[in-house]
Amino acid sequence: MRIFRSLALATATALFSLSALAETLVIGDQSYNTRTVMEAAGVLDDVSYEVDWKQFTAGSPVAEALNVGSLDLGFLGDAPPLFLGALGAPIKVVAVTKQNLQGVAILVRKDSSIRSLADLRGKRAAVWKGSWSQQLLFIALDREGIARDDLQLSYLSALDASHALEGGSVDVIATWEPYVTQAERHGARVLTTAEGLIPAQSFAVASDKALAGKREIIADFLQRLKRAREWALANPAHTDAYASAWAKHTRADESVARAWFARARTDIGPVTPAAIEQAQQTVDFFAGLGLVKGYPAERLFDSSFTSTLQPASAKAH
Repeated sequence: MRIFRSLALATATALFSLSALAETLVIGDQSYNTRTVMEAAGVLDDVSYEVDWKQFTAGSPVAEALNVGSLDLGFLGDAPPLFLGALGAPIKVVAVTKQNLQGVAILVRKDSSIRSLADLRGKRAAVWKGSWSQQLLFIALDREGIARDDLQLSYLSALDASHALEGGSVDVIATWEPYVTQAERHGARVLTTAEGLIPAQSFAVASDKALAGKREIIADFLQRLKRAREWALANPAHTDAYASAWAKHTRADESVARAWFARARTDIGPVTPAAIEQAQQTVDFFAGLGLVKGYPAERLFDSSFTSTLQPASAKAH
């Protein structure tokens, strides 16, 4: 019986490998982040299917590409897929990426007279509408008891907001990495971070079509990505190698990448009830602004990849 089980396992593995060889997994990445950590960790060296990487500079076009079926799997922040979820888009969140929330922050210039959130009344602020940026600033103001319209708001992209803060046309911005680290290098000060204020989750999102036809290779890819993230977290030298490779891909400052990755300690895990609850909070927040129609966020999540995304230490047991 043991021999038959071994033969059955070998046959199943061979059949998967043969079918995977004919398959291509189309991945929507942002600025080479996912690709770089996987290549640096060497987890794609023996992959038995083709990985077709598509690079984007923001989350919204990744979400749209998933919505129209031109991507199988995409990596992006929570707001774009949650917005599409309100429209019944044919997508599912299959994994959740977490990072240290110190990398999502409200910033002022080094020489600013603003010392606390209480000093923001009457100031000029820049946020990216429909993003962590807007959510963080507004929730922080709410907690402080400051009316949102007590600030003069400009809606700018993260890059434009950074330039506006540095140039003095706004007094405060809410942003994320790598803009936080870059701004700190230019002397910006952190008023508060997202810790305890907003979840600032990121998601791995698959199209329904890909889940129907490529579930096995999506699971394989996510497992490899989990190994890559664990590799990067295991040793500072690995983080440095990841940062160096990313900087070469993007022509960015390697020292900024090293500081960002070391602080972020990014990892990927399965969909959990807590992640769904936090997503609901985000849906409810943007619904309150009239930017999205409220709906039960749970319908957007697929938790069937839980075993795939367990830590290596858990799998060993």
